[in-house]
This record gives sequence, C-alpha cells and structure tokens, in this order.
Amino acid sequence: MTTKPRRPLGQKEPKVQVTESLVRARRHTLALTAVAGAKLPFDLLGIEGLKEVEGNTTFERLTCVGLTPSMDQLTAVVRINANTGYSGPLCAAGSLEHVRFYVSTDDGATWNDAGTDSFAVHDTSGPRPLDHAVNVVTPFWHTLCWIPNQPLVRAILSWNVAPPAGQPNWSPPWGNVVDVRVRPRNRRYPTWHDLVEVDSIKLTSVLAQTIDLSTPVTLTPVPTPDLPELAKTYAQAKVPAHRFALPALLEAQASGLSPAALPSPNGGPVSPAFTSLAASIDLKIQDLFVDLFKTDGDTTYEELGCVGYDPVEDALVGVFTVKKPFGYNGSPCSAGSTEHVAFWVDWGSGWSYVGTTATVVHDESVPDDGLRFSVYQPLGSYAHRKACSDGAVQPRVRAILSWQVAPPPGDPDWRPTWGNREEATFELPSGAVTPLAPVLESVSGYAVCQVHPTTGKTLSHTRPFGAGISIAGFIPGAPDRSSPLMKYKLIARQIGSGGAVLATEELRTTFTVTVTESVGGGAPTQYPVTQVADAGGWFTYLEDPDPSGTGWRRVVGNLLYPWESRPRTGLWEVELRSKDPFGTEYAAQVITCPDSTTRQRVRLYLDQAEPDVDVEITSYRMPGQPSIPAGSCMKFPVGAIISGTFSATDEHFDSIGLAVEGAAYSATTPGGNPRWTITGATAYPAAPTSGTSGTWEFDTAGMLACGYVLRATAVDRTVNGSGGWRDVDVEGFSLE
Repeated sequence: MTTKPRRPLGQKEPKVQVTESLVRARRHTLALTAVAGAKLPFDLLGIEGLKEVEGNTTFERLTCVGLTPSMDQLTAVVRINANTGYSGPLCAAGSLEHVRFYVSTDDGATWNDAGTDSFAVHDTSGPRPLDHAVNVVTPFWHTLCWIPNQPLVRAILSWNVAPPAGQPNWSPPWGNVVDVRVRPRNRRYPTWHDLVEVDSIKLTSVLAQTIDLSTPVTLTPVPTPDLPELAKTYAQAKVPAHRFALPALLEAQASGLSPAALPSPNGGPVSPAFTSLAASIDLKIQDLFVDLFKTDGDTTYEELGCVGYDPVEDALVGVFTVKKPFGYNGSPCSAGSTEHVAFWVDWGSGWSYVGTTATVVHDESVPDDGLRFSVYQPLGSYAHRKACSDGAVQPRVRAILSWQVAPPPGDPDWRPTWGNREEATFELPSGAVTPLAPVLESVSGYAVCQVHPTTGKTLSHTRPFGAGISIAGFIPGAPDRSSPLMKYKLIARQIGSGGAVLATEELRTTFTVTVTESVGGGAPTQYPVTQVADAGGWFTYLEDPDPSGTGWRRVVGNLLYPWESRPRTGLWEVELRSKDPFGTEYAAQVITCPDSTTRQRVRLYLDQAEPDVDVEITSYRMPGQPSIPAGSCMKFPVGAIISGTFSATDEHFDSIGLAVEGAAYSATTPGGNPRWTITGATAYPAAPTSGTSGTWEFDTAGMLACGYVLRATAVDRTVNGSGGWRDVDVEGFSLE
C-alpha cells in the first residue's frame, strides 16, 4: 500500500510563518468543523489565497511514531511549531493535541482502533519548536519467533478535534497522518497447541490423545552465534567486522588489559586476546582497529529520529529506526543485541543525567522505511514545576542512542560508535506541587479541571459519568521503592440538595493494575499487580518514577482505582488522601484550574440509564405518486420511497443514527441522489439534551429484491468507557 508521507530522519523541520489571518482562520475553521463535520475553504471566511483546511501542519506536526515492544506501548512525538494559535495563554484553558492510533496486520486492508491520547497546549513565549509526546498501550499479536510479524501502525494527529473512533482514513483539518512498521515482541510461552497449529511439530495419534495441548511450553532463546559464525553469516550481507565484533572487543578490553596493551591505528603492542579475536574472523588486527577507531556516530544500522516529553506520563521518549536486515547479532529466536538510549535534561545549569533504557533488536527482514522502535524513561519533574503565573518552564533534553554499549551516565557529550544524538526543547505542565500530598489528576481520561465543580459533568458537552470510572493521580516525591512505601485511599460521598452528604463509602474493592518496571537501565517489563486494601482501607502506592535509585516503576495510566459506579446515580464526590510510612496523613493538593476555579476533590454526576429509541415505518410512495400507509415487515416495490418517524429520549442525549442493513447497496441511488432525507435534529447540541424526534424518507431505487432491517441507534453522552449508553430499535421490510 502507499504510506503517508513523513519527514525523513535527519531532515530539518521547515520554518513556519504564523500570520494573524492564519490564526483567525484556525479558530474559525475549528468551530465550524466541529459543528459541520466538514473541511471548509478559507475563502468562505474572507481569507483569500489559502487552500482548504486539511492536513495543515503550520502549528503542529506528527514527526515520529514507534513501538516499545516490552510494553506494547505505541508512542508518537508531536512537534509544536508556533508560539501562538493554541487558544490561550498558560493560565487559560488552551487547547488539546489529539493522536489516535490504528494497527493493521493485513497491510492496511483493515484497521483496529488502538485508542487515543492527548495533551494540552497554550500560547507561550520561548524557543520553538517544542517536542511533546503521547502514548497508548494496546495488545499486539505476539507470534512465535520464527513467524514474521511487522504490523502497520497509523497515527492521526488532530488539534482540538479528536479523530473519530473507527475511521482510520479520516483527515484532520489541523495535523497530519503517519504510517510506520513496527515489531512486537515474540511469544516466549506458547502452548503445545500453538506449535501444532503452525506445523512446527507433528504429534503421533497416540501422543495427541494423551498430551494436554493447552500446556505452556517455555522457549529458550537460541545462543548468540560465535564470532566465526557471525563472520560467515554476515560476509554476504557485507556487515563490517568492527560492527558485529564490537561486543567481543569490549569484552577483551574489559578483561583487565592496560591501555598500553591495546592496539592503535599507528601500531603498538597487541595482546594475545585481540590477536586471537582477529584471527577467529580471518581479519588483520590492524584493519579491524583502523575501522573501529574511524567509526564515530555511524547511523547506517540504527538512527534516533525524535526525542520528546510526554506531559501526561511525565516521561521522556525517543523513537529510533532499525534500518538493515542484518548486523544485530542474531535472529528473532536468539538473544539478539541491545539498543541503549540515555537521557539528560538541562534545567538551566547544565546537563543532568536522567536515566538509560534499552530495547532488544534482531536480524530480520526490514521494510524500505525501516522498523520503528520507541523507548520510555520517567522524568520525575515535579520539583521543577511552577505556577502558570510564573511563566513556562522549557528545559532541553538530550538523548544518545548506542548499539550494544550503554552511554556513560557522567558524559552527556559522549559519542557512540554505532548510533547518534538528538536534542529537543519541551514544556512542563504548569502548577507547583507539594511533596507527599497526593494529586487527584483525572477521571476516565478527563482532567479534574475539565469537570464542572458543581454539576459534576464535563465542561465540554456536559457529559456525565457512569459504569467503570478510572480514577488517576500521583503522589509527588514518593520515596524510592527500596524504602517503605506510601499509602493512599479514596472516599466517595453522595451529595444531595444544598450540598448535604447523603452517604459515604470507602472505595476498597480489590483490583489489578499493570506495572511497568526497569532495573539497571534494561528494557522495561510489564506485569500485573493485585491491589488489596488493608484493614484501614489504604492501598499501597506502587509508583517510583525517580530512576536515580534502584530503578523506576510506573503504573500504566497512573491508575489509582477503577470505580464500578453502578448502580449509583446522581451527584457524588471523590476525595483522595495519602499516608507516609510514619502514619502522617496528607489531604489532596488544591489545583488551580485555567479558569481560576480550584479543585481538591472531584464531583461526578452519575447516569446509568440507557436512552429510549424508537423508529417506525408509516408510509411509502412511488416517485410522483401519493403516499400509502405502511408498517413494519411489509413488502415494497423496488424504487419505493419509504417514510417514517424516529425519536430518542434521555437525560443526556447525544445522537441518533439511522441505517438500513441487508444486501449491499451504494449510499446513493443510481441517479446519484442521497437515499436518506431526514427532518429534525439528530445530534446534541442542535438537539436538546432531553432527546429529539423527526421524520425520515429512504429511497430504494436500484436496490436488490431482498429482506432488509431498518436500525435506529441512540447514544447518550455518558462517559462510561464504551462511548456512552446506547439503545437500538429495528423494523423489518422487504423489496420485490
């Protein structure tokens, strides 16, 4: 398939020119697009000489997309190009950059929606561009190591209008689309059934009757080939010896030899260890070291393309490309080799080491545009944050990619033999924090400042909440995990008229979180942890974002509690508290929102009721003829125009959709006319929050004589993890 264009690695971003007319057009087209759902020409806005608003990257651009295999985490780096055009300063609401991800395992024929993530942007002074990032965790198909597995990933960046779910071909008005190939990790624990299914083994009839095919099988990685075998394997691929022999060279160097025993390009003493190493690959020792000493920051095999900061996860990310099919010391069934990425941040007084992470890579087929990998490193920036009134905090980040050799933590100017260095500027979220006092961050993906402090509904589209509600937050400055850990608890209160508390309950049901962990700069690993409240209702705080101790540990999504809110209804308030190992309790921090209101707790209006939808067939007519009364399950002549009514009622109505299901047909008649004519509002806010009603006509011209189903689907605005509560009504009919 044809992939979307992207910026080649190493190519500088084009300079942007932001004019007053362009900013004005951006604001207008955003509002009109959100209502009309269409791209609008600038000339309708009185701005001449500008093309339609579609895929405009003047203000923001998606630059890199990659996969962290050990975490099943997709990462996208978004470049913020301008100082203005983001709907307000740091102390205002600003706007959102949305990225939706899709995954295809059949070269783009079909796509699976992998979810969306977003971050806030504002009009701020300071250097540009800023490089920020988003990520989603989505389950990939993990194959056995000898089965090729390189799915296609698509990321869609859109400013302030979230890319719609299930529409991988949607084009954003402001933003762009990037397609890349990624490599998920292999399955290490298949079952006997998996091996039989892919014809890896054959079972006799007797064995097949006695063995439990669901029994897991442990696959041990194939040992890394020795140097003579690698030399033979890589001879045809023309992989240079100073590439695949690098680990052995470093091992010999680390064996205690003095610097005088190391060879040099100009001659000098040569130890027996190096002589033996060179002889094993049939290469002159002098040639081997001349090539090695000449190699400095070589990006032939891998290249770090982007580095950025994820303000939601408070983490640094990097995206690099594996470019060659050979040169990584073994197939996917072997241990392979390691790509290390080290990070430093300059807060204004020089580079400060943050941490090193890694990803394992292998010899395998590589598409022309390479395989994209991403790395993830928590930052722990809470001590550097400031109130929005104090201005933006915009540090620099430096990342060094190095194959097989971890960059030394104390040398931010170190140059790798194989790899490269990238730098970027980013911006911290505003808001100073107090150590150990917890921060109630978000509910079901909505920041607490995006929820009205009185009504408990979202500020945008006044959405209530329902079903499973993900409560997220963090404890700044929590101690290293090698120390006694912090505790936290959540309390929910039902609020009545006048603010009276009608009921109080501790949220203490056992649940499971996914933990991401890295020890000693190795590749992050993930595993589940069951959270059980103690006798006092306190859960253990598992996060340790500071990599300066024994390593770092994060809880995916900063999840504190997945609250199953059913059957509760009405207004509820959630409070978060923390407790240190010495028993001192801390109330949640007071958050000052961009509109100057404050939040310490969050109120949520709970709506657990589905909409009530109805659709009826009331009449039909042939073109040019009067209408004839009709009803459900009737037969109509092909070409008839069928008519009826629809209605939907709900406390928080969102939309209603009408569809006819049956034999395939085009959206238009053979004459090119739309089949549907609908009178009446079908979506909020054009329709009132209590619901809508109207009439419809459906033209059957050119359709097949067959049975059909008329389906009406109503959805409300409840944030319930599945796109709102919904109800369906159907009517049947046939054509002859």
